[in-house]
Amino acid sequence: MEYETIMRAGGGRGWLLLVHGMLASRALWAPNLARLGAAHNLVLVDLPAHGATAAAGWGRGAGPETWHPDGMVARLDAIRAELGIARWAVCGQSFGAGLTVRYALHHPERVVAQVLTNARTVFRDESDAAEQAARDVRAARLRTEGRAALRDERFHPRFAKRFPPELRERLSADADAMDLEGYARLLEWTLPQASLRERVRDCVVPSLLVNGRHERLFQPVREAMGGLWPGLEIVDLDGGHAVNIENPEGFDTAVLAFLARQEWAGAGRG
Repeated sequence: MEYETIMRAGGGRGWLLLVHGMLASRALWAPNLARLGAAHNLVLVDLPAHGATAAAGWGRGAGPETWHPDGMVARLDAIRAELGIARWAVCGQSFGAGLTVRYALHHPERVVAQVLTNARTVFRDESDAAEQAARDVRAARLRTEGRAALRDERFHPRFAKRFPPELRERLSADADAMDLEGYARLLEWTLPQASLRERVRDCVVPSLLVNGRHERLFQPVREAMGGLWPGLEIVDLDGGHAVNIENPEGFDTAVLAFLARQEWAGAGRG
């Protein structure tokens, strides 16, 4: 996965990893960079088949193991090692939250704390065959209809009426430039392995869910989280699936307050 770092003199309660969701790019975090970057050094990645990672060809020709979420978590940890970071905070949006939560489960000693947003797929019932059948249909359509099918995807940014127009156009352009075969592989090979519903109770990393309460389909999941994940903190904000864009001030305030309460000793570059 390709990534960039943002470092500002004087900022520095350690490092914060930001991972976007499907049909986006690291530009998703544009509304949050000023406030989050004033307090933390940032690492922004592009998911496989997305943004600069699509352009670099990551995963092309590789088998299912490379596209398994565990393979992506290994890449995130390789980025940490490349940057010489001992411990960092992690933040994931939508499917990106599935990767950051998985990372915290695999490497709790390397995570100061984690933040996640609405991520229904991460907490779905793994036995839901209907959802996977629907994804298989979408993947097949991508291969036969190409970018027309991509632009019909439910979460394509062009449908995001509550995004600032310039950011909607930027994210739509990034989505339209995605690697179609890579996106089909995410649907077929990655998402079937993404659920962490039966594992989050074992998470020992301080964790915050920033819930965009206007996303109707996610709210039953949010209500179940207390039983699924003891110790999870939840902040409910006005906003939808991309709450960091629709309510950036509220999102940033919640994230910064949560991270300021954590123990950062030993964090930063080792």
